This record gives sequence, C-alpha cells and structure tokens, in this order.
Amino acid sequence: METTKGAAKTGPLLNKMLLLFMLAMILANLGGEMYGMLLPLYLKELNASVVQIGLFFTISQVVPLVVQILGGWISDSLGRLRSIAIGSLAGNLVYVGFIFAPTWQWVLSGQIFSAITRALIGPSFSAFIAEQSSEGTRARVFGITDTLFLVISVVGPPLGGYLVDEYGFRIMLAVAWVFYALATVIRVSMARAASAGMKPIHRSSH
Repeated sequence: METTKGAAKTGPLLNKMLLLFMLAMILANLGGEMYGMLLPLYLKELNASVVQIGLFFTISQVVPLVVQILGGWISDSLGRLRSIAIGSLAGNLVYVGFIFAPTWQWVLSGQIFSAITRALIGPSFSAFIAEQSSEGTRARVFGITDTLFLVISVVGPPLGGYLVDEYGFRIMLAVAWVFYALATVIRVSMARAASAGMKPIHRSSH
C-alpha cells in the first residue's frame, strides 16, 4: 500500500491527455481573447451606431441562455471530447462570420455560432478535467487551468491590438482563426482517438 501511494504521489500532475487538452485550450482562447475586447471597435468600423452596438451585445447575451442547457445534454449524451470537437468545428464559423462580414449584422451571425460553441464546450471542459484528474490533484489541476486562462487574457488583447494597429481587423481575425483552427485539429483528433479506443476499454471492463 505504501509503495502504491508513493508511486501515485510521484506521478505527473498532468497526464498526456490533459497536456494536449491544455494546449488546445491555450490556442483556442488566445484566438478568442485577441478579438474579444476589440469587437466594439470592429462593429463601429462596420458603421454600427452606439445603439446598434448595444443591441449586438444584448443579443449576444440572450442566445447562450437558449442553448446552454442543450449543450450540457449533448455533453452527457455524446461524451466530453465529442462535444468539445463539435463545438470547436462550430467555432470556426465564428471567424468566417467575422472576417467576411460586409455589415455589423453579419458579425452577429458569427456571434450566434460563438454562443453555440461556448454551450458545447463550456460544460464539457470542466467535466473532462475533473474526469482526467485524481481527487488528490484535482484542485491543483484546476488551479493551473485558471492560471493559464488569466495569462491568455493578459497576452491576447495586446497581441490583437498590435495586429489591428499594424494590419487591420481582418488580418488580426485571420491570425486568431489560425490559432483556433489548430486547436480544432487537436480536439477533433482527441475525439477520434477516444472513439477508437472506446470499444477495447469496454471489453476489458467486462
């Protein structure tokens, strides 16, 4: 028993699955933080009035209320990684709506996909971390996750602002999309690997 406990204590805090999961999270959230605070300026550049900008963000807050519960149900039904992968695929449509927007109303279509993405990924994200961490390390793992979120929220906006200042909004959004697309590739690969390994795991458990 003592040997087993000692081995558990010396094991890695983050297993390979969690490390890959964290990398995808960093890339995806870096892309989101790059444009998040600058979105009102982008809407203004697309000739949205102050009232229209307020309406835009009001609708952006209402849509998640509709889809959030559905996202939790999908996460429980399809599994964490599948739900995250589907949400990430939908997340790419956010950037399509933003980059190719001729008017501010078109940007709203991207924001609706953003709400769908958050609804699919949000409930699965914390649940997956909890499932992949042991009871003895779970608090530390969540501490690392929260720290990474804060670091990204500090790095993302200045990077986005620099790119906008030098190259314009659409180039900045294209760079953010590249980060998010890389995260999507990782997440879809993880979901496919989990699906492929699901049957052998069930057989051995029976």
